[in-house]
Amino acid sequence: MDLPIGEEIARRRKQRGITQQELAVFMNVSKASVSKWETGQSYPDITSLPLLAAYFDCSVDELLILDSQLSPKEIQRIYQLLKDAFQTKTPSEVLALAQSFTKRYYSCYPFLLQMGSFYLNHWDLLPDVPVADSTEGHPSEEALMEAKKTTYLKEAEILYQRIIAHGDNALAQQAQQIEAYCLLMRNKPDEVLAILGTKTLSFLPSEPLIAAAFQQKNQLQQAEIVTQSAIYQYLILFMSLLTNYLAMLTQDEEQLEKTFARGLALSESFQLAQLHPLSLLNFLAAGMVSFAALGKESLLLQALTLHVKTLADTPEEIVLKGDDYFNSIDEWISELELGSQIPRNSDNVKKQFLEIAQFTPLFEPYLKQPLFEELFQQLQKLSEQENEPQRRASHE
Repeated sequence: MDLPIGEEIARRRKQRGITQQELAVFMNVSKASVSKWETGQSYPDITSLPLLAAYFDCSVDELLILDSQLSPKEIQRIYQLLKDAFQTKTPSEVLALAQSFTKRYYSCYPFLLQMGSFYLNHWDLLPDVPVADSTEGHPSEEALMEAKKTTYLKEAEILYQRIIAHGDNALAQQAQQIEAYCLLMRNKPDEVLAILGTKTLSFLPSEPLIAAAFQQKNQLQQAEIVTQSAIYQYLILFMSLLTNYLAMLTQDEEQLEKTFARGLALSESFQLAQLHPLSLLNFLAAGMVSFAALGKESLLLQALTLHVKTLADTPEEIVLKGDDYFNSIDEWISELELGSQIPRNSDNVKKQFLEIAQFTPLFEPYLKQPLFEELFQQLQKLSEQENEPQRRASHE
């Protein structure tokens, strides 16, 4: 594991307002040595650690940051803090806070994985960045957003690459998958295929074997937790696959309609509107865009009606949870890297789904049609309800 002692020396030195030269004189080393410590090019001699610790009035353990490995609960708290910070701090302040946490816990790879997720899920809320090769005065909004996306997704990729290089196999595998997703968002399909390959491998899940082993040990409750949590994950993954498939099928209308019908049936069977509304809303949004593009009014009306109802019924704070069927997964959820919280603030998520239906150009021909007009009016009311707390806060 890389020791972050150099960063800690620099932090404590600056906190005390002393120069590298002053520290070098006290430690009887050159200023260049102190500089190399702080940049990570070398470490202090182990015999000098007690003297360094005494100088900074701390223990050797504190100097080495042996507590730099965060617990899952601590990771959850920091991530929630960063999400909430967008409500009270400027984008620049939030970014500085995120960067500070990342530097402080740079050897805690589970935390770095979640910080990558933070950049991935909040790049649009972070500060604007310079737009390269902007020759026509002020850059367009599209160019600004593309520059932000590229900049912050690259930040996430740097973290994922560090995890791949230094983390354990399970974390490295997760990091590789999410890095590929970042590259896909940056329109780098060849790099994605280079990382993940071009064919679907045989799928051999381990959960049935783990559950069977618990059964043989007569630990039936544990077997049920493993099985339920696996079904839950594969259910959400399956809905995600169907969502992606819908977006591919504008050239095959029959398959499009079949996929939409089967996705709805799956959603109804598992009551996804209550269990995991985000997976259903993503599915409906993909269907709405495809149906609008193809002029399929009846299917668009069906999807939009359910979209509006699901948004209206979705609670203010969206969390991962079980229900009367998934009645043994609460403990498993609490042990996830982010616990029950979703990666992005609930208000921002709902706002995105409202804007998809309100501002997608494909829906403009339907705005004033009698069958659709009331639904769009309901969306407008929901949007106003979402924005009301922000308006009140701005006047306080």
